[in-house]
Amino acid sequence: MSKLDEQKKALIEYFQQGCKPEGKLTLGLEVEHFITHAGGEPVTFAEVQSVMRQMQQPYDTPILIDGEYMGYMTERYSVSLEPACQVEVSMAPQSSVVKIMDLYNQFYLQLGMTLAARGLRVWTVSYHPTRRAEDLPLIPKQRYEAMDRYFKNTGSCGIQMMRATASTQLSIDYYSERDFVQKMRAACLLTPFFALLSDNAVRYQGNLNNAYSVRTRIWQDVDNDRCGVPPHLMDPDFGFESYAETVLTRPLIVSLRGNRTKAVGRKSAQEIYGSYLLKKEVEHVLSMFFFDARLKSYIEIRGADCMPPKFIAAYAQLVKTIFGSQAALQNVLRHYEGVNTGDIANAKVAVCKDGYNAWVYGRPIGKELAWLLLQARSRTPSQEERALLEPLAKLIVTKKTIREEEFEND
Repeated sequence: MSKLDEQKKALIEYFQQGCKPEGKLTLGLEVEHFITHAGGEPVTFAEVQSVMRQMQQPYDTPILIDGEYMGYMTERYSVSLEPACQVEVSMAPQSSVVKIMDLYNQFYLQLGMTLAARGLRVWTVSYHPTRRAEDLPLIPKQRYEAMDRYFKNTGSCGIQMMRATASTQLSIDYYSERDFVQKMRAACLLTPFFALLSDNAVRYQGNLNNAYSVRTRIWQDVDNDRCGVPPHLMDPDFGFESYAETVLTRPLIVSLRGNRTKAVGRKSAQEIYGSYLLKKEVEHVLSMFFFDARLKSYIEIRGADCMPPKFIAAYAQLVKTIFGSQAALQNVLRHYEGVNTGDIANAKVAVCKDGYNAWVYGRPIGKELAWLLLQARSRTPSQEERALLEPLAKLIVTKKTIREEEFEND
């Protein structure tokens, strides 16, 4: 067996171990936030470290990377720093959106109050609210420094992506390889819709923004090797093995050995590592790819902007209902049967250009969003859960984005 085959075997086994027993879908949530001074000046690394240390409780576990304090872990969530001092909270999977939003809202309230006492504030927008990306320094983390250098040669938007964007990411269970394939395809097919529904870049490069889905456009010009739609997604033999081969044979940028990271540029994991991969090396390799939906021991759906809490709840409920219902999932796959990866890429371009006037997969996006919402509503028996969908329903009816609604309410 070749070295690549041995490495693929390790990843495939990792994916197989990630398969959950069939049952009620659980949902994980990650949200990135910008922090500034009350007047809009960016915070320093030391200032945001101090905030996190104050929020950390004695029984929480500190996160140390490259010898620096980067956050902390509690029993139910972790708090960490993204490249330019964005604060990310990662919630452990929950069986209901109500539960996960209770956790998130508790964190968000604590963060807001801790910041306010220091003359700081938190923002729930998808692009830095006051500064150009080039004016935001990176935190001292070797992985980010290596990525920053690398992306200067792969696209024109790496600096903006790392320093000035913030997202909402949802993680969902998969029950088998077949279930993974179906959910991965559906997640990528729906990414253009998620991009528009979550569109929340009120400002861009320091100026008021009127363009649609800025964050989505930025991601299209970062690095084609690791962004966008996963290769071979719609091929008949797409599965664990093809995904493993993609991430093992494309440039890795940064390797992990022990607790040390090292810039490796265009060398691949296949070249850098031996036949035997440790679990944390597998997890590192998987973390270095940023497809619209990516595979770990769960499927991470990455297409949404950072949003205010009520829209996060609505988006989470939409995703949980669509992917938690086999009937809804199959309806999505049938509805968009024949769509290929090029069509998905074109759909994202159309959304960025035309917003609610876009045509996606040969259809007007407004009608498609209404159809998608109907799939969710018809499979949400709880009145409380249906009510969570209302903020998105209002956007679809009024054909407004979150950034437009939030700007009008300011």
